[in-house]
Amino acid sequence: MTAQARLTVFSPAKINLHLRIVGRRPDGYHDLETVMLPLEFGDKITLELRKTGIRLECDNPDLPSDDTNLAVCAAKALDDERGVKITLKKRIPLAAGLGGGSSNAAAVLMGLNQLWQAGASQEKLDKLAAGLGSDINFFLRQGAALCRGRGEQVEPVPCRLSATILLVNPGFGISTKWAYESYARSAAGAPAPLGDVTQLLRALAANDLDGVAKALHNSLEVPSIRKYPVLQLLKDALRAGGAACALMSGSGATVFGLFADAKAAERAAGLIRDQFGPSTWTQVTRAAGQ
Repeated sequence: MTAQARLTVFSPAKINLHLRIVGRRPDGYHDLETVMLPLEFGDKITLELRKTGIRLECDNPDLPSDDTNLAVCAAKALDDERGVKITLKKRIPLAAGLGGGSSNAAAVLMGLNQLWQAGASQEKLDKLAAGLGSDINFFLRQGAALCRGRGEQVEPVPCRLSATILLVNPGFGISTKWAYESYARSAAGAPAPLGDVTQLLRALAANDLDGVAKALHNSLEVPSIRKYPVLQLLKDALRAGGAACALMSGSGATVFGLFADAKAAERAAGLIRDQFGPSTWTQVTRAAGQ
């Protein structure tokens, strides 16, 4: 064993300010262009050395703790002959479009690389992440980024956005597979909408909330709202509560609003819970590092 036997790491949620589906890949995945922000809100993971075996314990019984969990997959990908107990305190809702599973995997990769003294380079971690799933490479970079491909091509971007972010989840998840398949059916033969990513990147670097609001885009939003009209109602409620803009994050079902006034965001959260009922989850947060 090493001198360090235990390590606790933070596993942030993310939002997509821009998600454009560029096309379909030969491997069945979609090519993306997306801008993501890590948040100050997220999960907590504690890693404890064991002699053998990789074991996951989570305080959310709805999350699988076997080899289908990305955190377990990440540990085994780094070194399947070493032992660790992974204790996951889950705060990010499941199937919410906030990247919880991918973030957990990235946090485990980075944490175990330190705890096991594995010595994996950034290049090796990136390769492992790309093999595990989309968005994990983004979380390895720990900052705002423009991502392409399946999400594994990560370009860090300047972000000075000081807005308060209100996350709202209606109390159910949306399958990522369903979201992309529904988009593919609804968009068959139609050109991909552009979405102004250049304007968005300029606005993020300049802390220009109005500019960010004008440039938000999510290709997956229309089919999701068509099936779940409450998502549009939540977006409308966010705007009515003072948000400069509102959008569905990733494949949903979480929507978010960006507020110039933190107190307005807190008030809006309370009003939305009152209006939409106790199953509606809200969280006020900010972009990480701002």
